[in-house]
Formats: sequence, structure tokens, C-alpha cells
Amino acid sequence: MELDNIDPYSDRLQALEQLRLEIEIHMDIQIKINNTEWYIGWPKGSLLISKNNGEFEHDFKSGDSKEVLDYVVDGKKIRDQWRDIVIVAM
Repeated sequence: MELDNIDPYSDRLQALEQLRLEIEIHMDIQIKINNTEWYIGWPKGSLLISKNNGEFEHDFKSGDSKEVLDYVVDGKKIRDQWRDIVIVAM
């Protein structure tokens, strides 16, 4: 799937590559996984994921998007549930 064909008005990811690219270009990302909101971004210069605006926070060591995609939320890696993710803001 080419990223040029992504619908900018959709609230769903249309490819896992879309999320990977957004992480790699240091975008702030807000998504919902199983009705829980998550933030992925670089607010302190290092990559982190935060649940419910700071209720839980995890810093990634390498800053590699693969670490985020392999992060487990509700028993499944993010990469394995990307089709169910709802985009709040990107």
C-alpha cells in the first residue's frame, strides 16, 4: 500500500506503515486501543508511550519505531492490532 493513497479524513489506520512513518518523523500521535487513549511521541526528546494523558508512561530505549510496534497493549503487540486502532489525532 502506498502512503500517498491514505484518506486523511479516516479515523482508522489504513496500513501499519502509516503508524511506523508517523513515529519515525517524530509526530505526536493520539490513538485509542480498546477504548483507552494512548499518546506516542517525543515530548522530552526520547520516544515514549503514555496511557490516558500520563496515567502510565513508558520510555523506549532506542527510539526505534519497531519497539513501539512490538509494545504489548492488552496482551497483544500494537503491530498485531493496528486495524482496530482509532486515530484521535496525528
